[in-house]
Amino acid sequence: MSGGHFDYKQYGIEYIADNIEQEVITSGKPIPRNRWEYWQLERFTEHPEEAVNYAYPEPVLRRLEEAVYALKRAQIYAQRVDWLLSGDDGEESFEERLQKELAELDSKSKMGENGVMYYVIDRNQNPYEND
Repeated sequence: MSGGHFDYKQYGIEYIADNIEQEVITSGKPIPRNRWEYWQLERFTEHPEEAVNYAYPEPVLRRLEEAVYALKRAQIYAQRVDWLLSGDDGEESFEERLQKELAELDSKSKMGENGVMYYVIDRNQNPYEND
């Protein structure tokens, strides 16, 4: 059956988390020419130094990482409950899969100074490597 109890809306949560993660990765990085929008072509051609993504300050980047963690955690819960309510998982497999996926998420996360978990994002990666 593969879920469906929530009309697969848990994937919308995952989409939001992925988009926020991309914002963190691109923060302050140059925008390659092949990513310029039509309305940016003239401006960036004349002023290539302006072809840079908005640079969020560190406290905001950390809050965005906290948001990614919270959303990924919510997506895991929504997915596991979806499969339980749809009859794809029994109570034991629900608990096993939930714990496994939460542990995997926590292995990629850290506790912040403010006591809130955040998802560790590699900010040094090239956001445009697949272009």
